[in-house]
Amino acid sequence: MFSSRRLTLSLCAMSLLGVAACSAGEQGQDNGEPAIGTIPTLLASVDLRLPVQDYLMTEQQAARFAKARVALIQQCMKRFGIDYVVPDLPSGYGPRSLTDRRYGVTDAELVRRYGYGLGERDPALRPKPVKPDIGPDGESALFGDGPTVVRGIGVPDGGCAGEADRGLDRTVPSGADPQLGNNLQFQSFEASKKDSRVRAVFTAWSSCMAESGYHYRDPLASVADPRFSGREVTQEQIDVAEADVRCKGKSNLIGIWFTVESAYQKREIDRNPAAFAACKEALAARARAAEAAAPSG
Repeated sequence: MFSSRRLTLSLCAMSLLGVAACSAGEQGQDNGEPAIGTIPTLLASVDLRLPVQDYLMTEQQAARFAKARVALIQQCMKRFGIDYVVPDLPSGYGPRSLTDRRYGVTDAELVRRYGYGLGERDPALRPKPVKPDIGPDGESALFGDGPTVVRGIGVPDGGCAGEADRGLDRTVPSGADPQLGNNLQFQSFEASKKDSRVRAVFTAWSSCMAESGYHYRDPLASVADPRFSGREVTQEQIDVAEADVRCKGKSNLIGIWFTVESAYQKREIDRNPAAFAACKEALAARARAAEAAAPSG
């Protein structure tokens, strides 16, 4: 695996072709790209933590929030004499964390077994939820897009779903945006893909892959290869995924991409401290409301 010094020299060499600058700390001051300082050598990504995660619900909080929302909807629906039964969704599917597959596959042991797949964590294996049979009256009461009165009871604005949402947001500070962190994590990912330093390491990764006979412009392209979209994990898919992980290690793609994306997030948070502080308080208010509606005890 490249040392940080060798990686910097490699990126500097690429800059002669106009794809990167020699000083990682100074790169991007003229074109809007944030400075990044020292780049760590990384491969495993599952335990990495992005700055934006301070402004996102944890997995446990999100599950509690969803449960509370259902509980509030059920309370509202009972006013109409309608049982709204929603089975709990099983957990343990999908990536293990926000960063687990954010930059593609990184776990050599897992790709030897599943290629680009998630194995037993494949969301396609999750049992399909059964839609509650609540009839036309129930649909009107739930969503509020039908009659304004159902079974002699006035339907709240937005139906019982709208009422539940307002209940969970009743103590959110005025003007706070609970989605600010979530929006940033999508924006920063898109910005990082276009960053010259990330594009440079994409080039290094792509050249490494070509040495094994695989031709992809970046790691997202290999994951999206339609040949690997089926449930069957072929030996070809495993071979490509193993080469993908090796080339990420050789180029320090994870270290660079994670560092660059972190810099975009930190810059945005530093530019808008009040808004992000309000977002954090909004999430805390939602968590308290969720706990009150569906206590964990």
